[in-house]
Amino acid sequence: VRLVAGSTAYEGRVEVFHNGQWGTVCDDSFGIDDANVVCRQLGYGSATEARGSAGFGEGSDRIWLDDVVCGGSETNIGDCGHNGWGTHNCQHSEDAGVVCSNGFNLTCRVVFTDGQIRLVGGSTANEGRVEVYHNGEWGTVCDDNFGIDDANVVCRQLGYGGAAEARGSASFGEGSDRIWLDEVACGGSEARLVDCGRIVWGSHNCQHSEDAGVVCS
Repeated sequence: VRLVAGSTAYEGRVEVFHNGQWGTVCDDSFGIDDANVVCRQLGYGSATEARGSAGFGEGSDRIWLDDVVCGGSETNIGDCGHNGWGTHNCQHSEDAGVVCSNGFNLTCRVVFTDGQIRLVGGSTANEGRVEVYHNGEWGTVCDDNFGIDDANVVCRQLGYGGAAEARGSASFGEGSDRIWLDEVACGGSEARLVDCGRIVWGSHNCQHSEDAGVVCS
């Protein structure tokens, strides 16, 4: 499961991966118990809000789930009751979304690894502000010298073929956590962003108005 098109990492349109494809969840019967399962599956403590009517924008892929009925204790939204994968009477204008509490559930099986990256604030899953996990905290990357080679490494680390665009000046909104990296210098062939040159955690001369972002292909 993933959240797409939220302004922070802990909110967005709910999308689930099934049979090799991402797809959305219809808002029919989607409530706080269902949202709680989504948030806990992602490693957050609970949900503060369940949203319908494409509150985080309309998806464009399959509509995978409809009439989801969770008891609230399930660990995976796919374990909840539903009409069957791909069986629905919905339009994307009914895509469901959630807002999760900004606190991690330490009993959850989701574990972030040092150097892991994510994209936040994009309108689709393949674009957004670049954030990297280090020492138990997510943080941003400054746009100083951040170019297409660096963006290519970010996108490939996330499983995309490469980058279509490297963006600066907080194009996907300003982060609010640490600024972890500055003056990143990737050759373009590295497997992870943290394998690039000039990695000195937390050393920078930037503001969040300089947060870097990418658009992946």
